[in-house]
Amino acid sequence: MTARLATQPRFSRVWVLFAGLLLIQTIIGGRLFYWQILKGKALTDQAQAQYNRTNYSAPIRGSIFTRDGYELVGTTENFRVYLVKDKQTNSANTLSTLLAPLLAPTDAAYVLATSSAQKQELTDQWQKSLEDTITTTTDKKWITLAGNVDRKTHEALEKLALPELAFEDYPARSYPEASMAAQVLGFVAKNSDGEDTGYFGIEGELDKELRGTTAIHTEQTDALGHVLLGTSPEDTFPANGRNVHLSLRRDVQHILESELARGMEKYAAKSGEIIVMEPQTGKVLGMAASPVYSPRFFYAFPQEWYKNTSLANAYEPGSTFKVLTIAAGIDAGVITPETQCPLCDGPRSLDKYTIRTWNNQYNPNITMMDALAKSDNTAMMYVADQLGSKKFEEYLQKFGVGVATGIELHEDTATAFPEKWGPVELATRSFGQGIQVNSVQLLSAVSAIANNGMLMRPSIIDKVVDPVSHTEIPIEPESERQVVSPETAQKVAQMMEYAASKGEAQWTASKTYPVAGKTGTSQIPEAGGYAADKTIASFVGFTPVENPRYVMLVKLVEPQSSLWSAETAAPLWYNVANKLQLLSW
Repeated sequence: MTARLATQPRFSRVWVLFAGLLLIQTIIGGRLFYWQILKGKALTDQAQAQYNRTNYSAPIRGSIFTRDGYELVGTTENFRVYLVKDKQTNSANTLSTLLAPLLAPTDAAYVLATSSAQKQELTDQWQKSLEDTITTTTDKKWITLAGNVDRKTHEALEKLALPELAFEDYPARSYPEASMAAQVLGFVAKNSDGEDTGYFGIEGELDKELRGTTAIHTEQTDALGHVLLGTSPEDTFPANGRNVHLSLRRDVQHILESELARGMEKYAAKSGEIIVMEPQTGKVLGMAASPVYSPRFFYAFPQEWYKNTSLANAYEPGSTFKVLTIAAGIDAGVITPETQCPLCDGPRSLDKYTIRTWNNQYNPNITMMDALAKSDNTAMMYVADQLGSKKFEEYLQKFGVGVATGIELHEDTATAFPEKWGPVELATRSFGQGIQVNSVQLLSAVSAIANNGMLMRPSIIDKVVDPVSHTEIPIEPESERQVVSPETAQKVAQMMEYAASKGEAQWTASKTYPVAGKTGTSQIPEAGGYAADKTIASFVGFTPVENPRYVMLVKLVEPQSSLWSAETAAPLWYNVANKLQLLSW
């Protein structure tokens, strides 16, 4: 037994040694697997990067033009201005005195100032700020004095021949027409990776088309950075961004923006919109919004001004919606323009609600022709009753209510389409309450009436052009569907003409050209009901009544001079139309 016990320790040591060697081999194998297999590609790429030198060349972003060839957005060369401390020969006071008058206009506050006194005050502030910056900055060799300096200012600075100034050029967006069509255009800003990116409007929706492709030039080098003999560089050639030609006409857009600004001031509205569209093509000829911002200095304005409210803001349309109710009733064969309303001699009671006309006046046996002119709520309820909720829903969806319009703008989204359709909901929606649209949806629907019942897809682009090959990609008009028959559309157009000339806005109607139009004054929803002293006033119409040149919507949010569209939106509509009549069509 003693001999057997003596051999046992030697046997155990062999196994321990074997296990240790096996463990070491496993660890080494595991590390080799990790570095060669799991991390192999990353290490290869890292090694390759040490011998590769890559340069990037940014493409030129595409420009945006009007239909008639005016540049709204382009790309120009801007500059940053630096002070090189090692080369400073002039005092901080001397430099600030020389530079402030030239650099102050690069500031948004200066450009947007409305008086010479404000501009002088801002120049003085610039002078003090420059002097303080130059005096107190002692830990830097280069001091940034200003960015966003245009070529004209850069040339003026160079003429000063100051040895301490240095410049860095970079591409920037330019706006030859200033803030024209700002909400249509959008703007360009840096994203989280520091890249120029389009936001809102055309810049946001067509960012990839406009930005182009970056050029990449890669060379193989040695450790000292010299190009290795026998190697060939790899190049990815740049492709500049495509140019976008909008359907907007510069002359139309100028009229819309000028008249909207006057209307906003005259009627003291919170905000406003005017849109002009070709009914036969769906092309938008003008789209103005107020308040407006400057795309060049977008950061100086409230962010809520960036969005295109004609698409982003849904609202209850009120009586302009009655055009769609009448069109549905006539097309379905449940009414004619001469149909008399047997339930229009007083308020209507449904469930626990009493529904009245807008002016609390009633017209027994009123015809549908007069009902549209007088904007009679009870008559619209009668039409909806004859249609029934299912048929009424079908027509509204055919008109495009509740769906995205398809227009090439960043903010185009669907609006909520109601799910509940009880008797009360059917009644109120017949006159445009309790249902929401955006301005482009409503204008597009009325355009179908002007276009013999055919709904066209709204579009704001005429063509896209490659700047190198000059290849043009036209954006052709696209029909969506026949909403109502041509006969129905013609009857509704005649009823709208009668409403424009005999309705509550007849005092402002044109005496020289025919208009098919309809007013709308809608209440603004609040918690638990509607605001008593806030409205959205609108007027939608087209001219001529047969084969119209354009359809136009004017909308004013919370006008203070009057709550009623007949006294605000309608006269503004005719002011714009009077000027549009003078243009060449």
